[in-house]
Amino acid sequence: MTTVVEASGPGSIADIPIEAELMGDGKLSRGAAAWAVFEGARIPYVILITIYIFMPYVAAVMVGDPVRGQEIISRWSQYSGWFIMATAPFLGASIDKLGRRKTWLALITVLMIPMMWALWWAKPDGSGMSVLTVMILTTLVGVLYTYSEVLHNSLLVRAAGISAAHKASGLALALGNAFALLTLGFTAWAFALPGSGLPFVPEKPLFGLDPLLHEPERIVGPMAAITFMIGAIPLFLFTPDAKPTGVPVLRALGQGAVDLWRMVSGMKHYKDAAIFLISRMFYVDGMTAILIYGGIYASGVMGWGALEMLMY
Repeated sequence: MTTVVEASGPGSIADIPIEAELMGDGKLSRGAAAWAVFEGARIPYVILITIYIFMPYVAAVMVGDPVRGQEIISRWSQYSGWFIMATAPFLGASIDKLGRRKTWLALITVLMIPMMWALWWAKPDGSGMSVLTVMILTTLVGVLYTYSEVLHNSLLVRAAGISAAHKASGLALALGNAFALLTLGFTAWAFALPGSGLPFVPEKPLFGLDPLLHEPERIVGPMAAITFMIGAIPLFLFTPDAKPTGVPVLRALGQGAVDLWRMVSGMKHYKDAAIFLISRMFYVDGMTAILIYGGIYASGVMGWGALEMLMY
């Protein structure tokens, strides 16, 4: 079945009218593969920092009280969620009017990488970075992470076309899991298992990291930064961008706000879409809560260390 896709406005996916074969089996281009690699390179931050290694370390070691640690992380996660709720929809609604995405995506990437790396200085005694500073940094990265997700997702059809979008999306999910598994496996092999006497495992942690200073937990910040930096490069080299619109940023955001209000006020005419969006909102909120609390609960309540968290 062939259809003409809207070329402008909130539902547009291209800058000129295109004909696309829906549910096709298009070839995965180099730009589409680069788009998928970017997604894969972002996921280790969530796995290493938010869920399994770094945040449980902050709650159990830096704060020193598991209950207090959970409270602090929960509160700052709320701050992040509220800010994203208030701002991300306007960014999404304004994307078509902003035109080029890769410039904004590059700016966000450049801001995120040094903030990830800086988590290395979150020392157990707070001498390098206080708990408050850590929470501010991770909250800022969380907000920028969501913005990068909005901008990155808007490039999917431009990168892969409608007929291959499902392939690029599936590849991105697969790469995200692969990158996460590889980084967790490397962390276990290089920093948590040394000295265990297992074959093919180093006798001491690589790079001279000191477990007593919790350096194996802190090194995941630079690891996530390096993975993200390397994985982002192909997107900026090969993934096609939208054409410039010439609309000033403030005007684009204002027009996006108008479109967003029109969409919300007209939602009563699209009940199926409204049910889907509301249901997905509750699903994502529940999943996010599990991701945030799973690691800090296992670390704080069950007393699991770095190795147990890696196995988990």
